[in-house]
Amino acid sequence: MRPENSFPFVRELNELRRGRGLDAADLHQRIGPCLREACGIAGADQPSAARQKLVLRLTELCGRLPADLRLAALAAFGLHEEAAGEFLDRRISWLASVLDRDPRTARRRIDLAFRRLDELLGAPPPDRDRHPLAGWYAESTKAVLRLDRDPPDLQEERRIVAEVDELDELVLSFSVPAEPGSDPVPDIAAEVLFGGEIVESRQVSASHAQFVMRLPSPLRLGQRHEYGIRFAPRRTSLRPYYVMTPLRRCEEFSVRVRFDRANPPPRVWRLNGVPGRVVDDGVDSGDALTVNRVGEVALEFHELHQGLSYGLQWSFDPRED
Repeated sequence: MRPENSFPFVRELNELRRGRGLDAADLHQRIGPCLREACGIAGADQPSAARQKLVLRLTELCGRLPADLRLAALAAFGLHEEAAGEFLDRRISWLASVLDRDPRTARRRIDLAFRRLDELLGAPPPDRDRHPLAGWYAESTKAVLRLDRDPPDLQEERRIVAEVDELDELVLSFSVPAEPGSDPVPDIAAEVLFGGEIVESRQVSASHAQFVMRLPSPLRLGQRHEYGIRFAPRRTSLRPYYVMTPLRRCEEFSVRVRFDRANPPPRVWRLNGVPGRVVDDGVDSGDALTVNRVGEVALEFHELHQGLSYGLQWSFDPRED
């Protein structure tokens, strides 16, 4: 068992949870030296910048905790949307009611969550791309591509985290490169399944479209939100790959492709962080995937790098390149 003084971040986290938590007006004055270093907060940072760095780092780390500890930490900090803005005792009472436990147990859950956060804060932070797009990032993206339908369709479910206050809209992009000689107009339809509504569609180029999705209500800095959307290109001739090329931070990506069971491709291979030109060239990566007996291939990726492509590619030519 570790002595209490071997948890250098716990004391500073306990200081932050007092009063209104991370919504406190004097938050920048209560951030301790260990947290400043771990969150990359410089002495010259304005209070708003210090708050943003702290909230984003703690939100990210809370996402790595088990569900009950994540809930406890978010409630303690005032980062949970149902517990935000309340004083600590009221947030603990709320947590106790959600956990169906007494307040003393809720406090112990917070203490355990803070010790786990202490371990995470003390670990070296993962490398990040230097210039992420502002506004939000994807904590997880799950995609299902149905190629056994005519026309094909793609469903995505995402859990995002707001990097600014009052985030009201998301700009979502989707590309459908055409086979040479086919109709260059993608004519993509988008339908929100849950978590927002499409308020604008933009045809950026012959193969790329953007959709502006309005959220049900503006998000606070560090707040999570989930949404689902379906993209349906009205073109039946598609290039033989599906990739995600993140232009903003994306921590997890999983994809499931369902082929026509009567005619599955004999060769399928993984694309794990490759330049776009490699995808266009169609060169087999050698990382072979197997289509299962119901016609599906599933795979996942973690800590994606912006500008590189992740997914899978296939060929109906059984010969190796």
